[in-house]
Amino acid sequence: MAIGLLVLATGCKRKVAGTAVQQPGEVVFPRAGISLTVGEGWRRIDLDPGVPVCPPTLVGKAGMIRGMIFDADRQDPQNAATRLRAAFEANSDAVKESFRQTDFTAESGLKGVHLSYTARPQKEGTVTEMRSHNYIVKNREGRCVAISYTVPARSESDSVEQMVRKSLKLQ
Repeated sequence: MAIGLLVLATGCKRKVAGTAVQQPGEVVFPRAGISLTVGEGWRRIDLDPGVPVCPPTLVGKAGMIRGMIFDADRQDPQNAATRLRAAFEANSDAVKESFRQTDFTAESGLKGVHLSYTARPQKEGTVTEMRSHNYIVKNREGRCVAISYTVPARSESDSVEQMVRKSLKLQ
């Protein structure tokens, strides 16, 4: 779902795989320099699939959440969102009329850009409609980073958006 981010991003280190039920509380994405406070129902996966994902990955009934990091030259969330959107629009699975971009401010005062879109990837002859959300902010090192949330479009809920807006903060 984050094909555009794969093109745009750099830099996470490999980690040993592991999975565990995530206890409710703060989850830090160390390489990205951001954190979220999550509730119950998330499984933590400490596997680094490579650039641009920064572990851990959280998986639950509400979808999948990942920390992401952009190339060092993407230092402005608006610019990063524009380039990410261009990459998504080039994706043949993307539903062009589904793109949404808005500014947001987390309760911590952290300001950023929320970019979302729908894609219809095909796997083994089955098309699944997925909704992708990217909350792009600038970390303490001046790098653009994002919380990426992906969910099947039919089961999307506002709970993750509320969680991001309520608890996203810098580390």
